[in-house]
Amino acid sequence: MSKLLIYIGGTIEFTAQGGFSERFLNLCHVKGVKLYHLTEKDGVLYAATSLNSFRKIRRCATRSGMRVRITEKKGLPFLYARFAGRTGLFIGIAIACFLLFFYTRSVWSIEVKGNTKISDEAIITVLNENGVCEGVFKNQIDQKRLSYQLYEAIPEISWLNIGVDGSKLCVNVREVVQKPENKDAEGICNIVAASDGVIDKITVYDGENKVKEGYGVKKGQLLVSGVIYHETSKRNTFHPSRADIYAFTKRTHTVSVPKVHTKTVYTGEEKQYKVLRIFRLRMPLYILRDRFAQKEVSLIKKEMKINGKLLPFSIDCYAVKEMTKKREKLTAKSAEALARAEKKKIENKLPAGTKILSVKKSVTEKKNAFVFTFRYELYENIAKTAPIEISGQKSE
Repeated sequence: MSKLLIYIGGTIEFTAQGGFSERFLNLCHVKGVKLYHLTEKDGVLYAATSLNSFRKIRRCATRSGMRVRITEKKGLPFLYARFAGRTGLFIGIAIACFLLFFYTRSVWSIEVKGNTKISDEAIITVLNENGVCEGVFKNQIDQKRLSYQLYEAIPEISWLNIGVDGSKLCVNVREVVQKPENKDAEGICNIVAASDGVIDKITVYDGENKVKEGYGVKKGQLLVSGVIYHETSKRNTFHPSRADIYAFTKRTHTVSVPKVHTKTVYTGEEKQYKVLRIFRLRMPLYILRDRFAQKEVSLIKKEMKINGKLLPFSIDCYAVKEMTKKREKLTAKSAEALARAEKKKIENKLPAGTKILSVKKSVTEKKNAFVFTFRYELYENIAKTAPIEISGQKSE
């Protein structure tokens, strides 16, 4: 504390030589001048004193015939005198201190962990709706109320924990474990054929089988009955039929491709824009925007980090490409490339577990289009549930 007080008052280190050193020291003592680090070497006194005491030393030196020379000045008064004319520096220091205080009390980023089916955006949206976003003060976060709002808005959450780690808000969630969806067991039902086919393999888990392997079946035909008649009791029992019935099936899909095709192409013109993002505040770092009639925009976020820690600001870079529509006349070969893209979409929509055994393609040229026909031979599970009506009501 004494060193701090000395620094605030300011200290001066000096040398004194010639004259009568003993008289000089006695006069300093009489005047109340406190000397620090007093040493003597080759007739020269080395000492330090406070700024206020140094004003009295010159009179003592004059009366004792000593010559005093300042060697170094230390302390806050001299530091202030050095930067007194630099107002901008002090304003900058004040702003930096304010920003440091503001940022250390604020949330810089939100991190969601433990979710697989629930998206981060869904959870962050609920937080934003309740006033919690980047830039909010930590002491304004009511964790209990926020947890209740998340439970209410997202029923799929079974457990969550909200905490602040430094300047990051961490939301740890645990999702509700759903029971395996089994539509076959929801109510009393039959199993019917989802499409025409020839049965290859039958596995019945519940219900009475009505067909055999090798049978040809039509779409909607009964395969497994949920009503079983018992000879011993002379009564029916009702079951939620469940079965896997694999069959060889055939499907036909047609894709029509116009002979004159309009597509969007890149003109070669491109511009980039940068936006400074501070929490939710966005500051454009450009003057003029593009005047593209049609464009494609891609975003690259450049997050700022120090030692792996995310800073509360980033630069968003937008790449804007000019696009235009171009009409072109297609040949059968170029039309087939578009048809194959549609064919891929069709195959992606096939039921899970379906195997494509073969595909046959045929092309018909019409006046304004090429018509592609794809004939599939498939191996798939054709079991489909059908509710049973009891007493005029459908079973649920």
